[in-house]
Amino acid sequence: MVQRVNTLLTMSDIAALAQVQRPVVTMWTRRYTGSDRPFPAPSQIRGRQRHYDGDEVVRWIESRNLGNNDALDESLALHAALNTGDEFDEDIVFDGITALLCLKWYLGGQLSEYSSAELLDEADETDPDDEFLYSEIETLGDGLTKFAEYTDLLADSAYEPKFAFESLVAQRNRSTISSDSGGRVSPQCLTLCAAITAALTDPDHHVYVDPTAGTSDLLVAVRAGLPEYSEPTSMCNETGSRTSRLARRRLAVHGWARASPPRGGFGTGFELSGPSAFVIQYPSASSLGHTDAQILSEIDDIAVQMSDDHVAVVLAPASALLDAQPDPEAARLRSDILRSDRVRAAIRLPEGLMPASPGTSLALWVLGPASEAVRPADRWSVIVDVGSRELDDATTDGLVSDVVAAMGDWNSIRAHAFQFGVLTKTSVLLAEDKRGLTPTRIKRPRVRRIGADLAAEILTRSDAIQHTQLELRRDVRLPVEYRAADGSLLPTLGQLAASGELKVLGGHRIEPGHILAGGAVRVIGLEEVLGQIGIGQRGVDRLLFTAAYPSARYTEPGDIVFTSGARFGAVVDHDGSSVAVFPARIIRIADATSSGLIPDVIAGHLNASGLGSRPPRAIRSSATWKRWEVPRVPPETAAATIDAVDSLRRHRATAAQLLAEIEQLTSTLVDGLAHGVLTVSDGSRAPQERSAQNAS
Repeated sequence: MVQRVNTLLTMSDIAALAQVQRPVVTMWTRRYTGSDRPFPAPSQIRGRQRHYDGDEVVRWIESRNLGNNDALDESLALHAALNTGDEFDEDIVFDGITALLCLKWYLGGQLSEYSSAELLDEADETDPDDEFLYSEIETLGDGLTKFAEYTDLLADSAYEPKFAFESLVAQRNRSTISSDSGGRVSPQCLTLCAAITAALTDPDHHVYVDPTAGTSDLLVAVRAGLPEYSEPTSMCNETGSRTSRLARRRLAVHGWARASPPRGGFGTGFELSGPSAFVIQYPSASSLGHTDAQILSEIDDIAVQMSDDHVAVVLAPASALLDAQPDPEAARLRSDILRSDRVRAAIRLPEGLMPASPGTSLALWVLGPASEAVRPADRWSVIVDVGSRELDDATTDGLVSDVVAAMGDWNSIRAHAFQFGVLTKTSVLLAEDKRGLTPTRIKRPRVRRIGADLAAEILTRSDAIQHTQLELRRDVRLPVEYRAADGSLLPTLGQLAASGELKVLGGHRIEPGHILAGGAVRVIGLEEVLGQIGIGQRGVDRLLFTAAYPSARYTEPGDIVFTSGARFGAVVDHDGSSVAVFPARIIRIADATSSGLIPDVIAGHLNASGLGSRPPRAIRSSATWKRWEVPRVPPETAAATIDAVDSLRRHRATAAQLLAEIEQLTSTLVDGLAHGVLTVSDGSRAPQERSAQNAS
């Protein structure tokens, strides 16, 4: 067992560990009551929260062959809390472990190699003024060695201290309702804010400023959106609060350099020199009870001191930034900010982005330098309403593109085809502010189309369809003979693996951030096996793969990549040179011709065998891969069988290509018709030629 220290799991933690939905764990506790192996009893009950021994839960899940995680031992530390009994308060444990993770990031080695005294010395040297971690480590007292050992285990399970830190924060958010829980927003919202910030700034020159004394979620998201090799600098409103100290530790493990805030903090009249990017979220831990007027007052303080090399991305309730404002003070403040000509973009976001308050609508303001060359009567802002859209990748990319254009001059505005934004004069916004900052219409994405180009594309696609149809006209001849079944049992994968005729190899654990669209090294994971993503659409950079995973193996042509558990699927990698990503595994046949084990026949048989089916209320099938039966053809007919299967596979690929070409042709035609740049004639007369300019 990888586990070396006693850990505790809540019901939510067990669900996360086993990779199942939370109600499934409750079902386990009830379904197996009274059986020979009932679900483990809670080892501790704190208030209304039941805590289970981590080792017992892992052994029980493995014995029942439940859940969707085949690496429970390795993953346990990421989801469990250290069992300290009544010796330490939960807050002390959380703060202590996060402080040790931060120290581990600075030291770059195993904490268990240090004695308690040495760890305190290193903590004192790292944090001589006790600003973010020394007190938390010192408070652990005689338990410091045990906590250091657990921290090493946690970091090793998560690959890096920053991932372990985020796992602890997520676990804390699941199990407690902290003072800042009301200000948490969804990952999609954080990703959008980070993408806009990254597009407007240079990490080598800008200082990223959070003037609120809140959580560090936004800055963590911004760091993930910046280049990995960059060394960005952050500046926060540092206080002695527990939340502020935690934020400093969290930003440190994510690689943020630290800049000191202005003397006196970020009150009225503060000043910042040099390029700066304000990244602000309301409500935060320090502004949960703020009214709209208080939020706008703080934004006004920032807008007043902004210089030409400052930008700001402000996330706040739409009631403050966009909605009709019944509070006269708030309305006056918003009007003053609009007149400053710094609100370059105002975006209404969809509801549901705040888990604690799903009905709250959020909005974004993007502030930039005011243009002295533009007359007050001609000043403008870009207003966007995506309240009815999901914040998926396409919407995020479109919003980032619109915001970048909005931050430019008038020429860049005129040259940009806005996907969502509507250019609105500031004078109109001020006149209509009593009704809220709302665009006159909600703009839908519309791409400029040129009729001549679309007509040429239709001709090209028509020719491609004709060529593919010619390929499909080739006869498919499969000389087959029928015979009576001999009634012999099919061999199982376990038997074939034991005889050495095939091998079953595990998939590799690749960090999700390393898997990109179009990477040079193809990956085959759960999504590819289940057909949700085509093979080759995702991959890993080759240099990164070689450096980060030196012992990883590639697939070979003919390997069968499969997944088991709650979702089953099998696919043949005919090209090879891919990487199977956990939980996918590989079936590698030693010699298909001599053994009669044909990859396509085996994969097709397994997919048709209903291995993914399971009894009602069960999480996975009871049959493990070792008991799966696989077909074997007579060795003397293996070569002919391989040729026949390959021929059918090529015809199937050609047919799929024809279908895709027809879909593309249809889409091109509909696109031209919808934009009014194409018409379909009856063929009785020659088409009238039009220039590209007129057709567009």
